[in-house]
Amino acid sequence: MNGGDKLRNRDIFQGIICFFAIIGFVFVGGLIYLFATNHYHLGSLVKVFWLTETRALENPTTSSLIQGSIRGMVSALGDPYSNYMPRDEYEELGYRLQGSFNGVGIVVGAGPDNQITVVAPIKDSPAAKAGIKSGDVITAINGESTQGLSVDDAVKLIRGEAGTQVEIRVYRESIKDEIDFKIIRQSITVDSVDSEIVESDPDIGYIQITHFTMKTPEEFGKHLNSLIKEGVRGIIIDLRQNPGGDFNAAVEIADMLIDKGDIVKIVNRNGRARVYEASSGGVDMPMVVLINHGSASSSEILAGALKDHKIATLVGEKSYGKGLVQTVYPLPGGAALLLTTDKYYTPNDVDINEVGIIPDYVVKNPDDSSSDLQLKKALQVLREKLEDR
Repeated sequence: MNGGDKLRNRDIFQGIICFFAIIGFVFVGGLIYLFATNHYHLGSLVKVFWLTETRALENPTTSSLIQGSIRGMVSALGDPYSNYMPRDEYEELGYRLQGSFNGVGIVVGAGPDNQITVVAPIKDSPAAKAGIKSGDVITAINGESTQGLSVDDAVKLIRGEAGTQVEIRVYRESIKDEIDFKIIRQSITVDSVDSEIVESDPDIGYIQITHFTMKTPEEFGKHLNSLIKEGVRGIIIDLRQNPGGDFNAAVEIADMLIDKGDIVKIVNRNGRARVYEASSGGVDMPMVVLINHGSASSSEILAGALKDHKIATLVGEKSYGKGLVQTVYPLPGGAALLLTTDKYYTPNDVDINEVGIIPDYVVKNPDDSSSDLQLKKALQVLREKLEDR
């Protein structure tokens, strides 16, 4: 080894020492700052942790106390969409975003007064087949009242191994009464996109997106291209009962349909904005998008972008109104933190959170589902658009 190599190695070694020294100073400084500004609370936290570990009758494990502390911190946010996910729940989230999961097939959220409310049942899922509907308020799970439960706690009670049964009681506003359901959990693998040419009008293609996964843009592209090759001149995109899912999937599909311009803007707590824009291209044909109260989150991103760009006319009922974006932060040991980090706005800078998107044509389907008046209206609107071209 020559003198130059020795000098370079010494410089690298000194650089590594400096790097870790800086990290150490920052970490220690952070602890000092936390202790100086919250010494009473931190002292209480340490004492409570020690007392419960050494004196509690139940003799809890250190792991359970730490996880409980994490859950308490997340719960203190008062945000029903932020939660701590142990390893098994994080793995299940990954399966869902990939298009497969274990459960009964419902997406739940926090309704008025933080009631556990069904956002939407997934098409052909055990919950959908049993008759659970969007807007149903879950009042009990396996005989245990949901009053005071967080969304995270309710989901835990509903989840379980495939083949096991869960009992769910819901309150349905339309009949002003409760209904009991006994549902067998299943391993659910479903495509998120389906399509067909409308039998009564071969100029119109119909595409349904049931939820958004990482595979949805690819599925949607294949269905769209197939319909275009078949010669359709107009498209109906059905987002009814679509509870959302993968954020990027909705952005990618919007990018396929929009020829330049903003798709969505997300803003963090410091007011810093990030805008997702469409690349050149798009689809030059009339479109109608169907939405209802079960259309949430990513569904609203897509519907809002197409409406604001006047690419599609919206038909149906007001959407759910979930204008928040969650970020997943993996944690040591395979767990993760699902944290609401941003609010999103449509291209016209509209905040739809807890408000929803009002369609251009408000149409309500009858409760008995005897006739799809929303789809009929969508077909009427699209035929008029085609006649005007």
